[in-house]
Amino acid sequence: MKTITTAAILAMTTGLAMPAMAQDYPTGNIDMVVPYPPGGGTDIPARLISDWLTRDRGWNFVVLNQPGAAGTIGLDQLSRADADGYTIGIGQTANMAINPAMNAEVAYDPLTDFTPIIPIVTQPVGIIVPNDSPFEDFGQLIEAARADPGSLLYGTPGQGTGGHMAIERLMQQGDLEFEQVPYSGIAQAISDVMGGVVDFYVGSVPSVLPHANSGSVRLLAVSSLEPFPIIPDVPTVASFGFEGYEAQDWKAVVGPAGMPDEAVAALNAAINEALQDPALIANFETQGSVVMGGSPEDFRAFLASEVETWAGVVEAAGLTAER
Repeated sequence: MKTITTAAILAMTTGLAMPAMAQDYPTGNIDMVVPYPPGGGTDIPARLISDWLTRDRGWNFVVLNQPGAAGTIGLDQLSRADADGYTIGIGQTANMAINPAMNAEVAYDPLTDFTPIIPIVTQPVGIIVPNDSPFEDFGQLIEAARADPGSLLYGTPGQGTGGHMAIERLMQQGDLEFEQVPYSGIAQAISDVMGGVVDFYVGSVPSVLPHANSGSVRLLAVSSLEPFPIIPDVPTVASFGFEGYEAQDWKAVVGPAGMPDEAVAALNAAINEALQDPALIANFETQGSVVMGGSPEDFRAFLASEVETWAGVVEAAGLTAER
């Protein structure tokens, strides 16, 4: 898979200017569709970006939370909206690259029904164990899995989530076998990790890092290809012999297919500028996110790569929305 490394992500955010043709956009409110509930890992980046553009550019945003069906309901509604540049939304790994491959009822095509505008942030998943776990590092966990295939239980935020798919990819690459225990909330998952109900849990870095920092669990590894900037001492899964292994949970701004070029250009340039703001970068980093950015063309290529990668993982595992 062609991936966007942290260095490349940061490099793409420089040297981008606002085209003259885009200076008259926008002339009215912009609806921002967030296909998850308020206050979550998708809602927060959307509001941080829209707040920055409101404060710095004077643009007016209306954030519309439309949750349901693992983020696909809101994204489906976005795909059917007027492509005039005044309705945009948030796509991410799950609802653009994973769920369309898992669920035949997803009505949209992530590559043809949307206008790629810009990726905002990326987060790896983190693998945590109880403090009294016999696994001192990730390598020991892998050794135990090879010695007794299927004996280790791992928790995830649910079927088709970044945590679930990260382990599916790991199992395929390493010829491993684990047994998934899906959870509907992080509180019960952390409680079960601490209590030894599951051997390890795999969730986004923002969701697991506070518990690791508090000392209630241990963070063994992250799924980024390179060490994650905010926790550089935590090893990557790839460093334990899984060459090229990576699983990203990215969030991006997209619109309906056929958006005007001037609107795409204006949004892309403005958000790229926002993603270079040191205060905004620091805010994202405190949540366990690294800013992305770049051109719509780069994002289109990245999205195609992600769709291909995760569709392959889904097919190889024989996964559906129910299994």
